[in-house]
Amino acid sequence: MSQARAAILSLILASTFAFTFPTSIAEEGGIGVVEGHVEGHGPAWLEFECLQISCSELELVVQVDGEEYTISDTHLVQWSGIVDNNLSWRVNLGEGFDIDDIGYDSILPSETNLVEPGDLPSTVPVPGNQAVEFEIDATSICQLDRCELNGQSEDLGAVKEGAIIVGSLENQDDKDSIRIPGGNGDVVVIEDFKSGGVADLEIWESGMGSKSLLEIYEGGGSFPIILDYPMNSSLWLRIVHSIDSGLTPYKIEVSRFDNNLEAPGGGDLEGEWNHGEHLEFRSVSYTGHVSGFDTDGDSLLLQAGGKMEINPDCTFRGDVSVGIHLKSSNGEAVIQEQGPSCPDNIVTLADVHSIEFRITSSGPSSWTIGISSDSGNDGNMIGDAPDYLWSEGDTVDYYEPIFPSPKVLSGTLGLGDNVDVHPIKIEDQNGSRVYIRDEGASPVNFQIQSLDQGSWIILNSTNGSIISMPMGTHALRIEKLASSDVEVEYRFTLIYAGEDIPDDAQLSDLSYLFKDLYLFLGALMIVPLIIVIWWERKRLFYGTKGAEIIEIHERRRLRRLRERLSKDVSESETNEQVVESALHQLGDSPWAGIISEWGDPVIRHMTEQIEVCAWGVEGGSSLILGIRVGPEDWKLAAIRFHSPEGAVADISEVSPNRLFGGDEVFLDTLESDSKTFIRVKIDGNPSVLSFHLSGLVGGDPVAATPRSAVDWKSLEEE
Repeated sequence: MSQARAAILSLILASTFAFTFPTSIAEEGGIGVVEGHVEGHGPAWLEFECLQISCSELELVVQVDGEEYTISDTHLVQWSGIVDNNLSWRVNLGEGFDIDDIGYDSILPSETNLVEPGDLPSTVPVPGNQAVEFEIDATSICQLDRCELNGQSEDLGAVKEGAIIVGSLENQDDKDSIRIPGGNGDVVVIEDFKSGGVADLEIWESGMGSKSLLEIYEGGGSFPIILDYPMNSSLWLRIVHSIDSGLTPYKIEVSRFDNNLEAPGGGDLEGEWNHGEHLEFRSVSYTGHVSGFDTDGDSLLLQAGGKMEINPDCTFRGDVSVGIHLKSSNGEAVIQEQGPSCPDNIVTLADVHSIEFRITSSGPSSWTIGISSDSGNDGNMIGDAPDYLWSEGDTVDYYEPIFPSPKVLSGTLGLGDNVDVHPIKIEDQNGSRVYIRDEGASPVNFQIQSLDQGSWIILNSTNGSIISMPMGTHALRIEKLASSDVEVEYRFTLIYAGEDIPDDAQLSDLSYLFKDLYLFLGALMIVPLIIVIWWERKRLFYGTKGAEIIEIHERRRLRRLRERLSKDVSESETNEQVVESALHQLGDSPWAGIISEWGDPVIRHMTEQIEVCAWGVEGGSSLILGIRVGPEDWKLAAIRFHSPEGAVADISEVSPNRLFGGDEVFLDTLESDSKTFIRVKIDGNPSVLSFHLSGLVGGDPVAATPRSAVDWKSLEEE
């Protein structure tokens, strides 16, 4: 076998090809329009054809290895022969003609060609009868996207994208037979076959003790052609003269696509994708071939995104049928069961992450598929970001995460799209400290959420300010503050503030050095307490009945107001005027007394500008909300209720009567140093509930959002 391999047609010539086109040169009786030069060894053929009715003084001057030949004609000039070292040529035309009047074709040896080293066998042998095996490895790596990305692969031999075979037939009796190695399920594509004379290309199979002629193709015919590699046999190419045309150079471009190299990790490409994650969404096209013996067909799974318009670009050769499926976290949607072509565009749903093409064929075929989109992308994702936080069991790997870096990212919240959720990837072993920088004063609210890595429960969150998060996947929630009917663009940067390095320093107790100081400071701090006790000694030690009566009366009043407001708004006997009166009376009551008598609110949010407290109503689905305004008015104030987990939280009733819609209540102007109480009934089924209070303070937009949320489901069950 080693001797047989030594006879393989793999003589790759390191030749140069310098072809000047066009060149205008003054010559005797004419104008030189084309000249060229090649160095190497092998068959060669040159042909120049007049594209007009006739070209006066059309002349081809050829110099080959020191010999010169001149061929003249008014329509077609051609030359063929064997080059040992050098070949030069020049084409002359008469006046009134130029390069646009000439057509050109050639067969030339070059460094990319495999050149016939000697006479090839005339017949296709039966397996076991041939002494020497003549074969050319025409394996091509151009499957999926490998050809476009790298073009080379060390494990496929010297020829990586098929083979270009150059040879010659000396006379009528000369025939050349070449074996193309391959296996069952492979597909062979003959891209082109041409000859410098009249020649035919025969396709043979040889195996199982016999051989047979499969097809005959004429030179200059319709190419490319696609062939199945014969089952349990060998494929042979045989070049023959159909008529005697003397010395006939020929050139064959052939590629074999290995069935066992189709899939991304090797092996056969299955009819339904079973080869790991989807392939990337990018500008290159993906290619493949289906054998006529492959009843299962091929499949291609590409990355896609939600709420995007995909434009497929599909090219098929052969009798091909294609099915198209969209993959999402909620299952699979069939866009096209089977069809001869791809649709012009495909619109995806919100949670789509992949698109799958399933290709079948009744015979040998090839396919090329690419996708593109004019839709905008959110952050690092393809298409629209998810509208809600993923839950336990969901696969987050489909979404491109954000890494802390100086890179500015952008996105869009379109019509009816109020929330975008972006995954954040933390790679520091000890965790990272990060925060959000708003790059465009966007009308959105940023919330960084630190998640449990198993259940995806929110463990901690900030309104974009600095937060420490452990290694793993976390979330950035972006919520639109404008109307849902308005499209909003946002730009932000996830700033890296350093690794969250634990402090492992060992501390020593040096308090004994400051014992005297501690005693002095303790005595100094007790003195004000003694003075206050002295001032309040009568009330503390002797009591004052008048003060007690006022306090008891106030407590009773607050208790009665709580009882009125604690009735569920669905009770028919509830009088709206009584409720409004109770809420107005609360506005006249001491703030500290309300909190003292009613107990700790379920939500309490305090800033310099405003303080908001919320109490639940026993046995109902309502909240009593108290708002105490700071030293400046809040104009165009509104409060919006939402669930951080994405569930619906709509408002069905507000007391006293105020303008509301959906999940938002319009409060108009909240005057400085005022107290406002409202009761709100919540519909929907949120498990947790929070609110967002916004308005204009001093002409600037201000918002207040509590860091914690109400466990609404537990509150309703109490």
